[in-house]
Amino acid sequence: MNNATTSDTCRKRGETEDTRQLARTALRPIERAELQMRKAGIVDREPIRFFFDTALRRDYFVRRGQLDDLLLGRYHDVFLAELGGVLVGIAIKTQGTRLVNVLIHPAYRGLRIGQALIEATGATEVRAKADMSSGDPRGFYEKMGFRPTGQFNKKGNIELMRRGGPSSVAGQPGGAAAPASTAGAAVPVRRRRTSCRAG
Repeated sequence: MNNATTSDTCRKRGETEDTRQLARTALRPIERAELQMRKAGIVDREPIRFFFDTALRRDYFVRRGQLDDLLLGRYHDVFLAELGGVLVGIAIKTQGTRLVNVLIHPAYRGLRIGQALIEATGATEVRAKADMSSGDPRGFYEKMGFRPTGQFNKKGNIELMRRGGPSSVAGQPGGAAAPASTAGAAVPVRRRRTSCRAG
């Protein structure tokens, strides 16, 4: 088939050179992006607010002024996970060792970003909120070496879990193997595939 015939066929199907080029671009090999962990500062306020408002509105709410209090670090430390410069996760920990929240953008779950954030915080306790719209996170925390304590908040929807002790992670007294570090790891990022086909 010559170029004129190919162009006519593509036009009949609603394709253009731009859509064909887009399809060729989408089929390129997967790129790798580096996962970076860092402590957040007040300059990160707007990206974090956008992250909460767009990705996590159903599960997480920050009152006016609360985000500034968290970022100024008086009682909390906020850690960010960025993949190729894109904010994909946040962990909030008390100045002590209690993890208050680990929040991963839904599109980036399953890439061990939560695990890397937990490791970056050094937390030994976590408040696991069982009624998240994405499901009960306690199984995830158990895989990270946290164990249920049976201590709940007044509503009964948040359980305190701890690392360490007799039912700790293996490789340490009494449990399974400790999770490998993923900070700074290259994570595959898939591009969206598009099709030139009409309809």
